[in-house]
Amino acid sequence: MGMFSKTTAEKKLEELTGGFLLSDEYKAILKAKGIDLKTGEHIRNQLKEEIKLNIVSHEGLETRLRYLINQNATNAPQKPSETKEEPSVIIAESSLKRYGDEVKSLKVEYDAKEKVVINLIEKSFAPPQITYDKFMDSVNNCSKVFNNQVDSALSIIQLTKRETPRIDTELEQKITNMKTIISHVDDLTNELIISLSSNKKGNSDVENLFDDMKDLIDSVKKYD
Repeated sequence: MGMFSKTTAEKKLEELTGGFLLSDEYKAILKAKGIDLKTGEHIRNQLKEEIKLNIVSHEGLETRLRYLINQNATNAPQKPSETKEEPSVIIAESSLKRYGDEVKSLKVEYDAKEKVVINLIEKSFAPPQITYDKFMDSVNNCSKVFNNQVDSALSIIQLTKRETPRIDTELEQKITNMKTIISHVDDLTNELIISLSSNKKGNSDVENLFDDMKDLIDSVKKYD
């Protein structure tokens, strides 16, 4: 098992570029930069070798990937007849910044609400009850998926300076996923408050909300 386990840097490279196949997000970035898929694979393979040789670390991987993409974008052949008239690809750094600001704002909002709901679970179900462990696992899983959406969205924003319809769609979908998760956390928080204030012994409403959250998380994972 240890022989084939991946390092943190190798796992990070997969998150940024895909596993055996290039990810749709990475393809969208390559397309926005005018880089063909073969060159994109070459960039990924070069980073794999640099990781093996300890040339690049987990912390510096994203910066190095961005550098290689920009370097190849500069060298990519351009079509003189099309460069002046390309309405479908707009340099829109301000728009990408808008996405980035919204993602960061949602992250701050989620972190605050996560603390509240964890505190309510601890008050409602003292550990080491099975119910407590089950609900805490559900919230932790929810947080992992939410943070994955945040990291993925910020990676797209950081790795490209151009806005395309496909990148817009990816970012908007991830932001929608984040907002939906936050909405479910709000519902759960309200139900836990009601449960505590009324001293209800039955937790069917709370459990139903956790089931809904699980279904939501599964649907987000399938989308990714």
